[in-house]
Amino acid sequence: MEDAVEQLDVLARSVGECIRCEELVACRLRAVPGGGHPHCAVMVVSLSPDLADEEQGRAAGSSVVDGLAGFMPALTGRADQVYATTLMKCVPRTACDLRASKAEELDNCFAFLSKELTITTPHYVLAVGEETSRYLLGRLFRNLPFKNGDSLELRVFDNPAFKIVPVATPQEMGERGSKAIKEYAERLRALAHVMGL
Repeated sequence: MEDAVEQLDVLARSVGECIRCEELVACRLRAVPGGGHPHCAVMVVSLSPDLADEEQGRAAGSSVVDGLAGFMPALTGRADQVYATTLMKCVPRTACDLRASKAEELDNCFAFLSKELTITTPHYVLAVGEETSRYLLGRLFRNLPFKNGDSLELRVFDNPAFKIVPVATPQEMGERGSKAIKEYAERLRALAHVMGL
């Protein structure tokens, strides 16, 4: 396990030193690497770091895990099984104003996520949000395992190394009616059980 910890430390330094996206480098407080158990059962991947993660120096995706834990408590109850990260390692900004991520930025950061996957060897990857899910599936599968317009949420996509399960963001879940939230939370708890959390 020490080797994985050392590899993640080296990777975190590489993330912090990255200057590929000049516009992001000019406005970032810091690049935000992922964090969690170095040999996780579950990796949670969201789109980009939250402002709170950047400001507080927390692992990328920590705020998303905290938000999902309201629907899937096992994520925080089993921290020894979870690793949180993001596709992008910087908060997306233009002229220091928040904005949506750009495809080029996602592509520039994908090598970092790929290394995180190789080091931590998760059994499951929770892809949080539609954009994250579609990007990740597009990068990991030669032939897309879905059609445009297909709902991806809570479908299990088998990759030779791990299973990918797209889930809604905490914000998306919060916008649903109380009955839909309750049903979704029950499905997430069942998924946590299947994932061994």
